[in-house]
Formats: sequence, structure tokens, C-alpha cells
Amino acid sequence: MWLRSIFWLINMDNIDYYIHNCSISVAEGKDCIEHINRLITSNIKSISDLQSIDTLICNANGRITDSLQILRIQEQLLILGNSEVAEDTRKLIVSGIHWNEDVRIMNGDGILSKISIIGYEDDLLEIIPKEYNRINNNWLNWKENYFKASKHNERMKIDVIVKTNEIDSFIMENFGPNCNKLGIEKWVDFRISNGVLSFDEYKHNFLPSELGLDKFVDLKKGCYPGQEIHARLESREKRKKKILRFSSDKEIQLGKYVSGNGTKINITTSVGKSGFLIINNLEEEIKINEFILKTDELDTIEIS
Repeated sequence: MWLRSIFWLINMDNIDYYIHNCSISVAEGKDCIEHINRLITSNIKSISDLQSIDTLICNANGRITDSLQILRIQEQLLILGNSEVAEDTRKLIVSGIHWNEDVRIMNGDGILSKISIIGYEDDLLEIIPKEYNRINNNWLNWKENYFKASKHNERMKIDVIVKTNEIDSFIMENFGPNCNKLGIEKWVDFRISNGVLSFDEYKHNFLPSELGLDKFVDLKKGCYPGQEIHARLESREKRKKKILRFSSDKEIQLGKYVSGNGTKINITTSVGKSGFLIINNLEEEIKINEFILKTDELDTIEIS
């Protein structure tokens, strides 16, 4: 034990964790995959055990209402969404069940949680279960929990599904007392640096293409809410808005602005002097009153 304590002191100051404010639902029954597949923009018909698929829920006008991460665990689907619209999404899922379908939806809020561990790859590889394989991107067991690793620039992020009342003991047992709990601002800073979108972007009634989320839309899978709108837009190949990352010479608040060139801008995420903005026309340098914003395109875009 004393050797482990020394290991904590040497390495754990470089490891952070964040507790996500997300909703969790569980779907089960022989028709649950078919049912959920009708409601989302991705195709999950072939989802395998411990595979997860990121996807969107849109309204009839093709606008995003929620983003989901769907994880299959044996014959159940674990559905992670945004807590801000948890009730609406759950109502949509339940109301769409056909009378002759075997589908059951359970509310997992407050029972299960998702946490993200962030650190340098060499440090985290010493701690996570040895079954981890960089090539296999599926989830794996971590005792009674499930985890998935991803690389973000020079850092690694480990997402873990854990019982809510066991978060503290999980962190202490595996990472020790020096593991740092991130506040919302530090997590937003990580999101901005790594192109991870959140409900801060989705709540503005955007189309998937306007947020660069086309890869989460499968127009060949069949009907889903908003599919006709998405297909029509793809055939026109026109994109009116674009999401960019920005850095500013001063701190700037969230909200809608007009640049000196008359371009409409919506700043959806802002922490310190950086964030995300949605712009109607591409400008490398944007002047808004006394602010100067420099922008760059996102190399990768993820949803959370």
C-alpha cells in the first residue's frame, strides 16, 4: 500500500476528472434497437456488445434537439443524453413505442453517472485495466464499471460509466487523493481545445450541417425525424452557417453579435478568451465593437 501511495504522489497531480451532467436511460426488450433506430440520425441496427455510437435527435424541421451516446451492454442499450432536455427526450422515446413492440425504458438518472479522466497517456496506461487495446475502440469492463479511452492531442481521456454513489470510492481507489476534480470552466476549456460540442451549441436550434456534424447523419438508413430536410439540404450542397473556434484579445460574453462587415455571429461557448462561434460568412479575423476575434476551423468535431 505504501508503494501505491508514493505512486499517487508522483503521478496523480497530472490527472484530472470531470463528472458529466448528463441524463441516462436504459432501453431493453427484443425490439429496443429497432425502436431507438427510428428516432435517431445514425444507424444502430448492427451495434455490437460494448460498442457505442454517437448520434443526434432532431425535430421535424431537421433541427438538433439532443445528442446521444448509445452503448450496448448485452441485450440492453444505455442511452446518454443532455440533462437539459432529458424529460423531453425520454417522452419522445416512450411515446414512439408501437403497441405490439417489446420495449421498456427505464430512468437511470441519479443511479449511473459518466465521468471523464484526463491525463497523459503513459500515466493512465499504468492504471487502466490491461485489456485496453488502442486498436479496439469498444468499451471494456473495469471491475463492475465500463470504460472507453480516446486520444486528444497529447492527452488521453478515459470515459467511465460508474454508479453515482461510488464515484468518490472509484477515484480514490484507482487514482488517489491527488486526482483533481475539474470545475465546469476547466472542462469547457478542454472542450474548446479538442472540438467537443455540447448542449451550449445544440440549444440554438441548428441543423447538423451547421455544426459540422454531418458524419452523425446517415441518410441511407431510412426515415427518422428531420430526414427529409437533411436530404433536401444535401442535394442543394449549401451551408449557410459554420462553426469555428475563436481566440479573442479580450474576454467576450455569450450572445449574438454583428461584425464590422455586417456578418451575423452567435457565440455559443466562451471561457477566458476562447470559445466556439457560429458565423454566416467565413472571416479569419472578426471585429466586433472593441473585440478582435481570430478564428480557426476544427480539425475534428465530437459531441458530448
